[in-house]
Amino acid sequence: MLSRRFLRIKSFQALYSYFQSEDKNIKKLESETFLSLERMHDLYLSFLLLGQELTHLSELRMEEAKKKRLPSDEDLNPNRKFVENKLFTLLAENVSLKKQTNDKSLSWSKDQELMLKFSAFVREHKIFKEYMSTREVSFAEDKKFAVDLFKKIIPEFELLLSEIEDKSIFWGLDEIDFVLSMVIKTIKRFNEKSTISEEILPLYRDAEEDKKFVKELLSKAVNNDKENSKLIADKTKNWEVDRIAMVDILLMKLALTELLHFKSVPVKVTLNEYIELSKMYSTPKSKVFVNGILDKLVIELKEQGNLKKMGRGLLED
Repeated sequence: MLSRRFLRIKSFQALYSYFQSEDKNIKKLESETFLSLERMHDLYLSFLLLGQELTHLSELRMEEAKKKRLPSDEDLNPNRKFVENKLFTLLAENVSLKKQTNDKSLSWSKDQELMLKFSAFVREHKIFKEYMSTREVSFAEDKKFAVDLFKKIIPEFELLLSEIEDKSIFWGLDEIDFVLSMVIKTIKRFNEKSTISEEILPLYRDAEEDKKFVKELLSKAVNNDKENSKLIADKTKNWEVDRIAMVDILLMKLALTELLHFKSVPVKVTLNEYIELSKMYSTPKSKVFVNGILDKLVIELKEQGNLKKMGRGLLED
């Protein structure tokens, strides 16, 4: 589920807080970083439960409508297209999702007021009304609606987003956006032949290697901070230090950490990744600045023979 870029992002965020704090406990830094990653997966699993929560509430509404003193034909014979959505049914019965959410006690049961408001919002949305405009059913249409729910409807319901942010310090809008994209990716993997044993995306693509990458990036960035600071200072002598964004300095330190200590990561990959992060998290001019300083550092490190990459082609930039 989590790409190397996102692992870099979470490591960067954790280190930003670490260097700002007076508490310099490396073990705490590591544990909090991995906790933030675990919470990302919890949110992913929770989102996958939303479909069955909404269909359950709709089923209850239809049963109540039948109990009216003078029920209409629609009350007695409701359109069951949404409550029988094949994609949501597959997720509700998915063995892996059930086990993981049960093990972690994840559900929306404590958020019934929020779910009722969200259900009402969904029912009034034009995408839902278009979906329910016929009683014809197909897996393709059910799947499309499920994608639209997470891609278009949820991002428009600000109350849900704000409530999710309030639930955990690890769930900001960036994290929510990323998790929604992973939910959509998961839904798109399902087809008419899918079964309840379909695998749900794991937290890590390669748990052993990804955890090792994060641990080493954190520890080596901290342990080599003085050396990295000196290398950067030597290349920014013509800049006033207080004019250089702390974000830029930290991103360059992380890039240096990878360049010098991660022998299997190509130079070009490291440069591209941290230049991209500077565009995402720093000032508009940061991309050019970070790119320029890192280019100078790479040239110098190559000349000194300090760039030692393993594998053919890893040194080329």
